[in-house]
Amino acid sequence: MASVADTTAASALRVSGLHAGYGRVTVLHGVGFDLAPGTVLGISGPNGAGKSTLLKTIAGLITASAGDVTLDGASLAGRRPYRRVGAGLALVPEGRQVIGSLSVESNFAMTLMARRRLRPDAEHRRRLDEVLGLFPRLRERLSVQAVMLSGGEQQMLAIGRALMTAPRVLLLDEPSQGLAVDVVGQVVRALQSLKGGLSMVIVEQNLDVLDALADERLSLRLGRIHDGGPDQGDPR
Repeated sequence: MASVADTTAASALRVSGLHAGYGRVTVLHGVGFDLAPGTVLGISGPNGAGKSTLLKTIAGLITASAGDVTLDGASLAGRRPYRRVGAGLALVPEGRQVIGSLSVESNFAMTLMARRRLRPDAEHRRRLDEVLGLFPRLRERLSVQAVMLSGGEQQMLAIGRALMTAPRVLLLDEPSQGLAVDVVGQVVRALQSLKGGLSMVIVEQNLDVLDALADERLSLRLGRIHDGGPDQGDPR
């Protein structure tokens, strides 16, 4: 099992012997790692290696056939995705998946369900103010439909929505994908500002992004942790 940062520290997230896939096709074969509180794990690997499947399985979108995921020592086995969000685990999926027909403000309001609230309250407003501090551009776009945002703004919104749930562990799937270089820089700086107070697992093809953010890295090959170290030329 791979470990991240101080192995004597309690794990914020522990993935143990995870097997998962689609129907009869097994994609993950015994993947495991420990993530210490406040640290960032970067995951690289070629297309088809199982990187997105790993994050989806941790988030509960795919059911593991074996193994376990624990958050702050509590097993998440059998918990539906929304209950994992409530426990402190949030996924920013590949492709952003914001709700295009809703305004930016309404997209943020959807996160109230994670706290079983029907309307914005003081806690929601506090969290929103923190997110808009990270992504000031979104403050100017609160009334705009998400479908009208640029790709970079949609990525900021997707990350912001996840942060609105006050996660202890944030899972990010290809956060720089399809973004202009200057926007990648904005996203990286925002994530850097969260380091130390939030644990993150980042799947990313852009190795410069991982270099800027990750405390430790591992590589997946064919659904297994590749002991040869991080990929040096990870072609898309």
